[in-house]
Amino acid sequence: MGHKSKPINKVEKLKLAQLKEYLDMKDVILMSGFSQTHLRLKIKEGKLKPIQHVPRGKLLFKSADIKRFIDNGTI
Repeated sequence: MGHKSKPINKVEKLKLAQLKEYLDMKDVILMSGFSQTHLRLKIKEGKLKPIQHVPRGKLLFKSADIKRFIDNGTI
């Protein structure tokens, strides 16, 4: 029979997110522990800057920027 792959747990997702050069909102939520609402507020305040910000499009962030944001509260 076919091999079923087991679902990736939260720790594995976090490890994978930390290896990426660019992160989407789900990755940033996972890495930072902040809610989407909080992160969107920080974007609006200019404290968090996506590299791709298309109206109604996917937000992308540089991994290094997110690590700095988590450490310092701003980019």
